[in-house]
Amino acid sequence: MPNDPDQDRPREEILISPRYLAASLPTDHQLLLDIFVEEAAWNADTGESTLTVTSPCRRITIRHDPTAVGRGPHMVISARTDDEAAERWRAEMSGLVPIECVATLLGTLAGELATDPDHIVYGIGAEPGLLELYVDADSWTHFDDFGLSGFISRDGHAAVVNRPVDSSAPPIHGDASVTWHLAASPEDVGHLWDISFTEKTPPLLLHAVAAETLDHRPTLRSTSFPLPGVVIPLVTIERLPPPSRRPTAQPPHGGPPRSTEPNRTPKTR
Repeated sequence: MPNDPDQDRPREEILISPRYLAASLPTDHQLLLDIFVEEAAWNADTGESTLTVTSPCRRITIRHDPTAVGRGPHMVISARTDDEAAERWRAEMSGLVPIECVATLLGTLAGELATDPDHIVYGIGAEPGLLELYVDADSWTHFDDFGLSGFISRDGHAAVVNRPVDSSAPPIHGDASVTWHLAASPEDVGHLWDISFTEKTPPLLLHAVAAETLDHRPTLRSTSFPLPGVVIPLVTIERLPPPSRRPTAQPPHGGPPRSTEPNRTPKTR
């Protein structure tokens, strides 16, 4: 059988900035979840319109409902002390969440559950109330007012918001158990995406997703994950040249690359 020339052609890669506007289609979320199930060896149950994924210990459940797009969260992660116990913590995703945020959340969840399940389920070993985030001050503005704190992007399109359970601010989404909310809502687009975490969510999950959102660097993505047309006018896209096919006998020995990281301001909430 002759070789398909498209198989030998390297996938084109692009840099997208700002990364919090690198929206992804819900079909990409579903594809990623399918890959996750296969690689992490979690259990999958397909219903009429939903996919329910359960950890081997049956204490973590991921429910994906593509029909919920536009009406609420289409991916919900729940943790319980056993499969019949009440929900201990929850993470919800709505809209066109960047695929990188979904991948970070799923990867961190599976990795930590495999190494320290008590931390993920019960919060054992977690230090409550502390979440240290390093933020580029040129890209994000810190705020702390009216019972809410966090960061808002300089363009006003995105925010990472903390609402303590004892806050005087109105509950997020009408749910007083939601303590962290990450969202993008460009003025000309309206609601683009959001991720919410309830009170007892392990800090390392919050940190992983918040750090991904707050990162000032462009996100590197293959063009096999198309951008929704609604965000194309809002982002800067740089196409990268294809990799050289010339073989290299030995790797270069010039030492590690010099960091191009700007100075970052630590914030602890």
